[in-house]
Amino acid sequence: MFTPYISFNGDCEEAFLWYGQLFNGKIQHMAKYDDIPENPEMPLDKRLKNKVMHARLAVTEFDGLTGADYLEPVEKNGNIAIQAHLPEESSARKVFAELAKEGIVVAAIASNPPPDDASISGCVKDKYGVTWIISAMKSL
Repeated sequence: MFTPYISFNGDCEEAFLWYGQLFNGKIQHMAKYDDIPENPEMPLDKRLKNKVMHARLAVTEFDGLTGADYLEPVEKNGNIAIQAHLPEESSARKVFAELAKEGIVVAAIASNPPPDDASISGCVKDKYGVTWIISAMKSL
């Protein structure tokens, strides 16, 4: 099993709560850097106060997302996208619209060309800089 691990610039908790709503997921785990016992020999950087050290969002029994906040700026223009193939066309269109609200539409959600023309897909970079490919089979 592969699970995407998303790096954030301090807004991991906010993003995971939002993704949980969009994908009807459940946060299984969210540990914060503050949860680490204090160690005077290795003090915690104050910028990590109340930030996420590790989070897991379950979307299905087997699928989900993991992520954390980082001190170093995270570039969000890499060559990775997360594909979410949703069970219904209406769900895909709704999720795509929500991701696009404060994001950038890379490719509008539309019918795929043959031989995949029984499905729709679109690509969007959300407000956190995460690129998503949203797809579903067309409704009959």
